[in-house]
Amino acid sequence: MKNIRQDPGDSLRPEYKRSDFGELVQGKYATPTLQFAEIVQLLSVCIGEDEGLIFTKHLPDNRLVGHSSGDWTYEIDNANRITLRFWLNQFASIEEPISNADRVSNSQGRSDLQSLLFTHVRALKSRVDAL
Repeated sequence: MKNIRQDPGDSLRPEYKRSDFGELVQGKYATPTLQFAEIVQLLSVCIGEDEGLIFTKHLPDNRLVGHSSGDWTYEIDNANRITLRFWLNQFASIEEPISNADRVSNSQGRSDLQSLLFTHVRALKSRVDAL
């Protein structure tokens, strides 16, 4: 096997110099981005922990999943709309739909989503307590 040595000082082609490119900055992929569903999952776990609830993800197309009385779930449809549910029995639930902004790409958007989720979790919890 051939031992290949690279010159770490100059990894560009000979016709280019570092000074030709100006200042180098990190690109848009420098930090990992979270998908919307991952953000909702993390926020629902945190908010549920604060409120003493355990949220699980529910797939919107799967209506035959056996939920028991007292289950708390959330679902996300194709348009990134969130629905929180408290299951009364296997087939009936109380739901709290959330219409949210499409973009959650910065810290302000995540903060807005967190406050929106918190408000709707509290609203659903109060509706359940009123039963």
